[in-house]
Amino acid sequence: MGIVRKLSISTLALAAVSTLSIGYAAAQEVVLGVFVPTTGVLAPLGNDMKNGFELAAQGATVKGRPVRLVIEDTAANPANGLRKAQKLVLEDKATLLIGGAASSVTLGINAQSARLNVPIITTNAQAVGITGEQCSRFLFRTVPNDAMSAKASAIMMQERKDLLNKNWFVIYHDFAYGISNKAEFAKIPGIKIAGEAGRPVGTADWSSAIAQIQASKADGVYLALAVGDDLTAFVNQARGFGINFPMMTPVGIPDSMLQALGKNGVGMVAAALTTSWTQEDSNPKIAEMVKAYHAKFGIVPGYQAIQAYAGLQFTLAALNAASELNTDTIIKSLETTSADTVVGTIKIRKEDHQGMLGAYISEAQALPKEKFGATVAWKTLTPLTWEQTKIELANTGCKGL
Repeated sequence: MGIVRKLSISTLALAAVSTLSIGYAAAQEVVLGVFVPTTGVLAPLGNDMKNGFELAAQGATVKGRPVRLVIEDTAANPANGLRKAQKLVLEDKATLLIGGAASSVTLGINAQSARLNVPIITTNAQAVGITGEQCSRFLFRTVPNDAMSAKASAIMMQERKDLLNKNWFVIYHDFAYGISNKAEFAKIPGIKIAGEAGRPVGTADWSSAIAQIQASKADGVYLALAVGDDLTAFVNQARGFGINFPMMTPVGIPDSMLQALGKNGVGMVAAALTTSWTQEDSNPKIAEMVKAYHAKFGIVPGYQAIQAYAGLQFTLAALNAASELNTDTIIKSLETTSADTVVGTIKIRKEDHQGMLGAYISEAQALPKEKFGATVAWKTLTPLTWEQTKIELANTGCKGL
């Protein structure tokens, strides 16, 4: 009995030490909450982002502590996104939130940012209001916004008069992203709008909108559609109905969607693509990432994956530069950090928390031969700088942070 009792005490003691060790190790982790749509119509975009975050987080540390991502699916629904954000902060004890595929979700979370009391970084959401009228001391963006994309479109139109002279029909999603993009496109000097058709997210049958295009005098289509299944459905159906004139997207579409479109995607143009995996030929950092991404996921990274990867690189640099890991010092560090990433230097304009980076005029082209499983890819043509595309602070709508 004595031996059994001694063993039991020893076992309990070891279990207690083990539990304490696990608890201590968990306490040493830096938890980052990722909010992206991994299901629903925006899943192609969200899964690209998720992959980019996961790759960038491999082996990452903050002040010598391991980084752990907790990923939650927003399904691109604002109410669901807010619930997931609350869970990440209150239950998972996330130091900050990062992701934000849909602008409506990002804005919904930002509306409660003071209560959540953690920094929020979006690497994709582009509605102007995020760093404009609804700017917040908690919210940061590491990609161009819709107004910057429209400015890039205006530059492209001046370079390509064949596009400026077209009569554009605008297809848009009837929510924050689509409405914002539609409005900014209409501001391009000299642009001619032949008509427009708005549809809710989740539209599968585009025949009525296509009929409107055919009845108009349009010879170009501007796609102010959130990047997801709806967009590929529209393009395939429009091509099937014989609409073969140019299609333009504000910032391109994920490469996984380009592969799904195949020849129907060739010739699409984008005025404000931030990056492309095809830049591997001239950018060793992109080349390294593409190789690692393909090895891990078996596909090429879309631009959202590269943006997510770069955004997390910037975020980790800011966290390591912060004197402490509390909200106020992290915000200050995010405002002052200049990070060297796969897409170049990322830094933030302190006054509105808009990322200061440029973009590329791009075209979807068929590859001469398959590479990494891809047959179609975005070719970046003309680089545009921050100075060319920035919106002056007085015109952003941000009244101060």
